Formats: sequence, C-alpha cells, structure tokens
Amino acid sequence: MIRSKFVTLILAGLLIISALPAGAQSDGPVYIVQPGDTLFAIARRFGTTVEAILEINAIADSARIFPGTELTIPGFSGVSGVLEFRTVTFGETLETIARQYAVDPADLARLNRVVKLDTLYAGQSLIVPQPELEEAPALAGTPRMVAREQTRLEMAARQNTNPWSLELLTGETAPRWQIAGMVLVDTLSDEPPALFFEPLESVTITPLPLVQGQTTVIRVRTTSPVLLEGALGDHQVEYFPGDEQEMVALQGTHALAEPGLREYRLELFDPQNGELVYAFEQAILLEPAGYGSTVLNGVPPETIDPAVTQPEEALIAELLAPRSPVKHWEGPFEDPSRYYTDELIAFFGTRRSYNNGALQYYHTGVDFYGRDTPIYAPAPGYIVFAGPLTVRGNATYIDHGWGVYSGYLHQSEIYVGVGDFVEAGEVIGQVGNTGRVTGPHLHWEIWVGGVPVEPITWIERSFP
Repeated sequence: MIRSKFVTLILAGLLIISALPAGAQSDGPVYIVQPGDTLFAIARRFGTTVEAILEINAIADSARIFPGTELTIPGFSGVSGVLEFRTVTFGETLETIARQYAVDPADLARLNRVVKLDTLYAGQSLIVPQPELEEAPALAGTPRMVAREQTRLEMAARQNTNPWSLELLTGETAPRWQIAGMVLVDTLSDEPPALFFEPLESVTITPLPLVQGQTTVIRVRTTSPVLLEGALGDHQVEYFPGDEQEMVALQGTHALAEPGLREYRLELFDPQNGELVYAFEQAILLEPAGYGSTVLNGVPPETIDPAVTQPEEALIAELLAPRSPVKHWEGPFEDPSRYYTDELIAFFGTRRSYNNGALQYYHTGVDFYGRDTPIYAPAPGYIVFAGPLTVRGNATYIDHGWGVYSGYLHQSEIYVGVGDFVEAGEVIGQVGNTGRVTGPHLHWEIWVGGVPVEPITWIERSFP
C-alpha cells in the first residue's frame, strides 16, 4: 500500500508576523477566542493550563476574556502567527501542511493534539499558524516524486528540466541514485506542487467532510489515460468520463451510516495490460446530518411486517444497483410536483417509529402534498420499474444513468411502462394513497450508487 507519507508540498522561507495582544511577555502563536470558548477548553485544546495562558498574556482577570480576544498560547516558542482553522484536503499529510506554514511538524502535531504523525484524515479541522499574505514568498521550486527504479537523469528528462536543478528537501544536491517515494525539488520549475505520483494528478471530493445522506462527488484527474477502481467505505466506486483526462464518480452516503472515519481507496491500472500503476488510500471524516425523529400511527400492519418489507427492500436494492454508462441529465433536476412545492409533508432522513414501535426506520425521500395531481419526471431517463408494491404502493423508478435513480411512490395511477424513455417535465403518473401511507401524497426518492440520498439538493444544484 502506498501511503500518503510520500506526499509532499514545499513552501520554504515563510516569515510569519502577527500582532500579539497587549501585555504579552513571550513569543508564540496567537489564538483568537471564539464564541462558546472557555479558558479551560482552550487550555485543554493546546495541552497547557489556564494559569499559564493568563501568565503569558499578563491577564489578571479572566473575566476580561471574550470572543475576539487575542491570546498568546504558551509552550510553542518559535511558532508565530494567528492560529486559524483549516480543513485537511484529500492527499494532504501533517508534513505537507507543516511545510506550507513553515512550522515544525512536531509543533503542528502538538497544536492539534495529534499523537501519530501519519494519521491525518481528509475533512479534519486543523489549527494552523496563518502567515501574513504579503510576507509569504514564492515557492522554491516544484516537488517531484521519484518513481520506481527512476534515476535523477530519467526524472529530469521526463520533466524536461536540468538534472542538476533537482535538490533534496534540505537544499543539497540530489543523489545520482534514489529510491521510490523520495521527494526532490525542481528549482527551475514554477509549476504548482503535486500531492500524488504520476499519472495521478488530483483528487477532489465534495462535500468534505462527508455528510450522512448526501451525494458525494469524486473527481479524479490524471496525466494520461488509466483505468480507475476504488471504494468509499463499504461501497465500490465506479468512475465515468468527465472532461479531458478527468473521471467522475457519484456515491451516496447512507443516512444511518455511523459518523466517524471512512476509508477511501483509489487504484490506477494501465489500460493496455491491466497492471496496477499506482494506489492511494486515506481516511475521510463522516459527519452526522442531525436528522430528527417522528412517530406515525395508523399505518397498515402488513406494511411494517419484516416478512413483507425485507423482500421488497431486496428487490428495489437489486433493481437500482446497476450503473449505466450514459448520463441522461444536464443541470439541476426539475421539481416532480407542481402542487404546494414550497411545503413538504415530511423530510429526508427523519428517523421513524410506526404504530409506536421501535425507532428503527428512516424516511428515504421527501413527501409532497397532493391527491390525484400530476407527477412529472424531473430529468430524462429509462423506466426500470412501474407497478404495485405492498410498502411503496404503485411505484415508478427511473434510471438517469451513472447509478442515479429517482423513485415515485404511493401513486393512484401510473402512465409509463418498463423500457419507456421519458423526458424532463413529462407526466408519468398521479399522486395517490397506496401502500404504507396515512394520507395521499407523493413520496419522491433519489438513489445514488445504491443508496437513497437527500433529493432536494438535486433540485437546488447541478450534479456532478
């Protein structure tokens, strides 16, 4: 496994200048008190004591500390600048970020209470000493990572540069022979620094951190054509062509997924012989979405019987698993209902109890008002299911391509059949009162990569 310890950014010679609060008696980074902060919490965050903070800042009365107060943090002599919060992007390590802010990796680890230097994860909130922009010098060359069995001369020829312009991070001349993973600096290049080995150029993951119930967009750029495989947590990720040299994947995150870390692994294969060229893996933070809960009574008992619900769930999961290679939509999805679209009966992700039972269900879509009102296809696609189900009632599912499906439940009438191709705005059925319902409404779902996701975001913005 090629770990992110091979990843390096180079920003050298930064001079960090920051105004210290009145009365400060020593050098050190400056933390600006945030709303909700307490002195105890600040001291604990930086591994110091309340008394030490008050002493270094010459503060006699702790009541004088309020949001916006600048506090010098003791114990970090030689580190300066105003401390700010920064999100770790995919591919970054403690070492690359430390070099960017001209701080010792050990000091950066202590600032953030990081025990193991190789355990940063994408989406992590990191505290860094922010330099004054006008004081930040230009990059001292572009980092180049040594490939397997690559000599200095071969690297220089590949990058069209002078082999004598390649230096070690220390500024010393690069050795004639080097090992894979060694990082050299091309002092003649003004290209932006890279985080990955060739042919992998960049990986962009949105949103970061990941969020329960949301659609994750992964963009991978390469310097040459490759085959991509990968996984995000328990889900295999499938990539489709975006623009030139870019591949795109869409993957839903389950609304009941346990918050914490999810491993993302990316593998690049030679399209000619299928051999593994490069692999990269890093953990990504998954945050809770804060969904609420509700109790629904008067639900038909047969619609919550596991003997009925489990086979139906398995049927839908199998039906919506394929990821067809053609993307049929462009831009945001249209609204599937024209009736009270500004108000929703129920929201996505809400935890549910039926008939005062256990809170073991969740709402996999959003509910619109209506009774025998038209249902409109929000985007082009092929009908993959149209018929009656016990829980979902009269239901329709549309395949929009790339593993994206939309579903329409509880209809009174269905106007389309399996295999039909529908356009955006085409009427596909009528809102009804069939299946697991307590009244007439349209239940609308979006599935991405085999997972139900928040549908309204697909109306509010364009994916990918």
